[in-house]
Amino acid sequence: MTVSPIWRTRLTTIVASALALWFGAGLAQQEYFWPILIAGVLTMLTLSRLLRLPIDVILLGMTLFGYLAGNRGFAQISLMSQFPLFPAEFVMLATSTTILVKCAFSRDLPVRREILNLTIFAWIAICSMRLFFDLRIYGFLAIRDFATVYYTAFFFIAQSLAREANHRRWLHSCLIAGAVGMLMLYPLVEYFPGFFMDILTLRGNPVIFFKGDLVGTMLIAGSLLVYHRLEKSKPALAVVASLALTAVALTTNNRASLVAMVFVIILLIVGRRWRFAGTQIAAGVVAVIAILFFAHLTNTPLEQTPLHSTYERAVSIIDLTGERRYTGDNTFFKGDNNRFRLVWWNAVVNETIDGNPWLGLGFGSDLASRFVTEYYPEQGEEFETRSPHSVMLSIFGRGKRTSSSTCQKVMVLPGKVRKALLAIK
Repeated sequence: MTVSPIWRTRLTTIVASALALWFGAGLAQQEYFWPILIAGVLTMLTLSRLLRLPIDVILLGMTLFGYLAGNRGFAQISLMSQFPLFPAEFVMLATSTTILVKCAFSRDLPVRREILNLTIFAWIAICSMRLFFDLRIYGFLAIRDFATVYYTAFFFIAQSLAREANHRRWLHSCLIAGAVGMLMLYPLVEYFPGFFMDILTLRGNPVIFFKGDLVGTMLIAGSLLVYHRLEKSKPALAVVASLALTAVALTTNNRASLVAMVFVIILLIVGRRWRFAGTQIAAGVVAVIAILFFAHLTNTPLEQTPLHSTYERAVSIIDLTGERRYTGDNTFFKGDNNRFRLVWWNAVVNETIDGNPWLGLGFGSDLASRFVTEYYPEQGEEFETRSPHSVMLSIFGRGKRTSSSTCQKVMVLPGKVRKALLAIK
């Protein structure tokens, strides 16, 4: 039985009108899941046809761009108001499903028979068994802490989707576009915070919100990636873009980016790949000379130049006990920050060794509870951070808490310093 063109048009119009009303009512109630899902599927189908790429590869690349350009703001977007379905979780479910289906048809395993793959897979399996027992005690908190483990699935997802050259080119392009987007948006967020925090929001949360330490680290990574992607085809653009990304990264007051940059430069020199390292070093020398010359002409004290702030950040990296005194507006708390972390990390290590050194304390426990008791005995304000600012220590100590832990007692810091420490992300 065939339907005439007129009735096909009428039926299509009726269905489309009903869907439009349903989507409109959902949008009015801030229900974005189905409208975004339908619009996303149509967009993915169109892009897949235009770019000649699988939908899962396109989806992963666009998510990489979103996490770089939108940063913490993009990461906290929830597609559903009743249930926290974030972009990472949605993409993980969608791409892993397509990969498993492809592996089923090709009779292949998504995990390669290599030491790294098998080690990560074994770690995930052990942690998953541990989660089964922790769920009964901590419920949703255990699942929240388990994110450190299940996000590792992206290792296998990216490895599987990046096997073909055109897929890798797309993913690299999305990473570069995200780094450039971050380079342009980060200064705007700093100068116009009201627009991004109060106007460009979704359910009261900013769509674009940059976390300073993430920005610094990702910009340094973007600097390296941009340079090596463009150094042969567009060498001048590679130098300019790379140095711009590095320069903005150095303004973020992030110390991890300094360590990462120095480490990468050393590795490149050892590997006899001199161009990127030589460009960064030469640019750094020129910048230092220019700043010193300008400071001399304007009679500006060295302590008021960017060199002093960078110097204090670099020195604070090796000041493990935090005994050095820092005077910069953006570095005065670095010593206290080092002591803060050292005491917390010692507390986590001691508590885990006393409780369960082999399997950790389990998912769901508050690794800051005993630390706050010892470090802030008069604590009146809430301390919301539950993990010790270290992925490795979170992995080592996460889980069921015990009371058999010890922690060094230290003097309580002044209120101004304490608030500065608590603001550190």
